[in-house]
Amino acid sequence: MERLHRLLFSSLFLSYAVVLATAVQCGVEAGGALCPGGICCSRCGYCGTTDSYCLVENGCQLNCTDGDSGGGGDGGGGGGESGGDGGALGDIISSEMFEEMLPYRNDPRCPVANFYPYDAFIAAAKLHPDFAATGDNDTRKREVAAFLGQTSNETTGGWGGAPGGRYAWGYCFNEEVGCPAGYCDNNPNYPCYAGVNYCGRGPMQLSWNYNYGQFGESIGQKEEFLQHPEVLKTNVTLSFMSALWFWMTAQPPKPSCHSVITGGWTPSANDIAAGRLPGYGVTTNIINGGLECGNGGPDDRVVSRIMFYERYCDILGASYGPNLDCHNQRPFRVSYWSLYSLPCLNSR
Repeated sequence: MERLHRLLFSSLFLSYAVVLATAVQCGVEAGGALCPGGICCSRCGYCGTTDSYCLVENGCQLNCTDGDSGGGGDGGGGGGESGGDGGALGDIISSEMFEEMLPYRNDPRCPVANFYPYDAFIAAAKLHPDFAATGDNDTRKREVAAFLGQTSNETTGGWGGAPGGRYAWGYCFNEEVGCPAGYCDNNPNYPCYAGVNYCGRGPMQLSWNYNYGQFGESIGQKEEFLQHPEVLKTNVTLSFMSALWFWMTAQPPKPSCHSVITGGWTPSANDIAAGRLPGYGVTTNIINGGLECGNGGPDDRVVSRIMFYERYCDILGASYGPNLDCHNQRPFRVSYWSLYSLPCLNSR
């Protein structure tokens, strides 16, 4: 799997690293420019409509589709019965369901309209074979609803009175509004580069130098992501990969969101005393508990996460499970990453 990660990343990142002799038209090399008319942007930064431009597996950057061949390609529009083409995720969520869940993500009122295709989600999920594949069918559906619920909240463009309702506007952003500075932790393993901003990007709004470094390290490109974290806002497959990496990876003492939502996590005595019991609420605690959890009463941000989740569960036909909020959960206070800032003591 690590070798697969490296091979896929090398293909996807090549478009960012290579300086082309002729003028490019779109994507990373053109400052994130879109092709006119919504056509595809290839791995090398050119606009076109054939499979070599449009297929995610060929490195398509923007406005990716199933290509023009009508057969194959990840996601393929074949519905829930993927026959193996869409992997475990394709068996749970069809392209039609994806459109129903995120009906306005390609609306011109979304700042990154046409950035998040179904194909890229399917392709990225294949690198995490346990995603949407753990537990019974209800559990598998619940995990997809939870992932999309959390990431939709992170990227929402909804507002009161929005067409379709506030919770139909997920996946409208791929970078934190304003991209504020300050996401630099004093971490010797994942140092910050001068002039580089580690603000939130991608479906999960991955932020902080140590998260970019860890994600890059997981696919054999640690330094590339510490130097160029902005690639997540121009390469959609890498963008989904970063969100799934965060979802699937434990950051002690935090469990992974995957293990929580699929029932693989058993809370410790400390977790129980802190009110952290299995359920969707703990995934919120993992993602942003320091700001949103333990407030003792309803928090609009937590409510938004729940509303997205419940909407997606209803579409997929999944039960919600217990403990949806984190109002009475204490946040996870100490992370693995913060240990790097502590002095090393000789214990002998």
